[in-house]
Amino acid sequence: MIDTEAPDGADIHSLTRARMTRVSPVLDEAWRYWSMLRTGGDLPRRDALDPSAMSLILGHSMILDRVRPGTVRVRLGGRVANGLMGMEVRGLPIRAFFDLLQRARAADLVERVFEDAATLELDLISDQDGHPLPARMIVLPLRDRSGEITKALAVLVPERVIDEGPRRFTIVRHHLAPTGVRPTRPATRPMPQFDAAMRAPAEQPAGFEEPSPGPVPWLRVVK
Repeated sequence: MIDTEAPDGADIHSLTRARMTRVSPVLDEAWRYWSMLRTGGDLPRRDALDPSAMSLILGHSMILDRVRPGTVRVRLGGRVANGLMGMEVRGLPIRAFFDLLQRARAADLVERVFEDAATLELDLISDQDGHPLPARMIVLPLRDRSGEITKALAVLVPERVIDEGPRRFTIVRHHLAPTGVRPTRPATRPMPQFDAAMRAPAEQPAGFEEPSPGPVPWLRVVK
């Protein structure tokens, strides 16, 4: 199900030019590259990303890592994100890019990228010191080496590149769209079953092969 939300009664284009009306070649290229890697309609794998093929978007890109449900951190970050935050962003939670009152909402939206195998588009605004900075972000899901959706490619494009961060953003509008891929989840480890095999005598452990007798007969100590 597509999920789009904007402030009630708000004209997006009038919110301090909050939405970037011009087409962003960086975002277009990010969509094109990610879509190209979707072999057979499945999601791309993280290790399929090739920096040499991402020259246009590399500086705007981040690799996100879902370390556990509800916690998404920046694994790798480009110069644009570093400039906006005024620091190296590697290891930061993705919610750190957002205003304090927006962080729970932002975390929930990004979480749905992984839970629902969805793409996320965000129209953002940072209004600090009377200098509004519109930006757009897309978050595109990726599979890890085991096939789980624990990685994502995020591309952040501000209206102008700055290096006097930190900047925190408010979400003006979001758009979540399913990819049509069924998300896979880690298999639940079964609880131990106390079957006959596990109740076997200690000298006949289940699942282990007994050593074959060698040329020397087995000796038994008799008291």
